[in-house]
Amino acid sequence: MALRRGLLALVGLAGAGSLRGETTRPLVLLVDSATEWPMARLRGDELVGGMSLDLAQLLAARMGQPMQAIARPRRRLLQTLQSGDADWVCGYLEPWLPGPLRWSKAFFEQDEFIVTRADHPAPQKLTDLAGQRIGTLLGFVYPELEQALGKRFVREDVASAEANLRKLSAHRLAHIAVSARVLVAAQREARFTTALHPPLLLRRYLTRCALREGAPVDLAQLDRAIDQIQRDGSLRALYRRYDADSTRSSSRP
Repeated sequence: MALRRGLLALVGLAGAGSLRGETTRPLVLLVDSATEWPMARLRGDELVGGMSLDLAQLLAARMGQPMQAIARPRRRLLQTLQSGDADWVCGYLEPWLPGPLRWSKAFFEQDEFIVTRADHPAPQKLTDLAGQRIGTLLGFVYPELEQALGKRFVREDVASAEANLRKLSAHRLAHIAVSARVLVAAQREARFTTALHPPLLLRRYLTRCALREGAPVDLAQLDRAIDQIQRDGSLRALYRRYDADSTRSSSRP
């Protein structure tokens, strides 16, 4: 009888441990496996560095949650969230990821530029690009260019911003659309040294985070965490760390 009671006690402890394990399940961040530095540094399917990871760690800490991060191809992002294999994404807008997600307040600053080689005439406004080839990213939408240029918007799609920067360096393109952070990081690390005109601002906007239905935290917790990192200076410090040489101040309106 004593042995039986001992076994039952062990089973009870194991069950309690599994329940505790469920309550401390990490909040799993999902990133697009095509995300480039400085937003992400990937090792296989694992996010090991970059601004996306640092931002998520700030927010998870304010929510009192352990976290981990995984990467999946863009076409599988929504499926991965709906299956429960991941809980949230950051750095998106609703039209980019349509589905049954709960969206946070808009808060994360992003700039996109048109950059032009210095040996080519610089566009002063978007309409100056009519009929000229512009390096763009496959699957991305550029509403400002579509509106300004209409049928004279000539896209040249590639899979990555790095590929477009290489095309600029090889004089295969004169203009590309590029994230300000990707451009600045490539210049700072001397991976891109081609002379450019001052960038032409394509758009400046605020992205959001989104939670799947049934995530371990709710939207109110996430929005409170966002408020906290804005108030306590953590978000601004994150910008300073990654945008030390930002070209924001030199962009033309």
